[in-house]
Amino acid sequence: MKSNSILFSEKKKLVKYNPSKYSSEWELDFEYNVYGISRIDNYVFVTTCSNWGTTYTSLVEFDTGKKLWTLKEIFYTVHIIGDKLIYKDKKKYFNGIDINTGKNIFNTKPPYKWSTPKAMLLNGKFFLYNSKKTCQLNLENGDYSETKLPRGLDPKEMDFVLDEFQININNMPQSGGDAGHYMMMGDAGVGDAGGGGDGGGGGDG
Repeated sequence: MKSNSILFSEKKKLVKYNPSKYSSEWELDFEYNVYGISRIDNYVFVTTCSNWGTTYTSLVEFDTGKKLWTLKEIFYTVHIIGDKLIYKDKKKYFNGIDINTGKNIFNTKPPYKWSTPKAMLLNGKFFLYNSKKTCQLNLENGDYSETKLPRGLDPKEMDFVLDEFQININNMPQSGGDAGHYMMMGDAGVGDAGGGGDGGGGGDG
């Protein structure tokens, strides 16, 4: 979805500005100061923080400025797959929520004891892996099953990955098309690259 409009924040307000009309299309007020914004197609992720340091993430429709939901969370390793938002929370649990309602579908701890696995979306399958173990995340219930990466991919040799999710960010469907796979990257630590590692080394049990 291409647009000539821009988004900017003013303390507790988010504004969508149309340069051809020299005016704002919509303005949205928040309870706390805005600390970061990220946009994927028609979804705008807004990070706010209270005076006591509590962080919230809100989802806003880019077209209308309608706020869909707010959660007391920071999102890491974010993937949008159809109508599901998959992310890792501060406890390093993986969560699946309905992107339209914010309703939680699952919250599960990955089966890695001593290291944080990397994540990769490939052929519609969500893999977690480190040098010793590969698992697939069930996107319906959050269960993990041990598996192997497709032939030709060696997790011991792979450092940085642009997965199916990131590769398709520059080929977004038009309105009415399949939601597909998108990548969220922001300036507030809201999302990190799905294939990039954020944990140290160490063995895994």
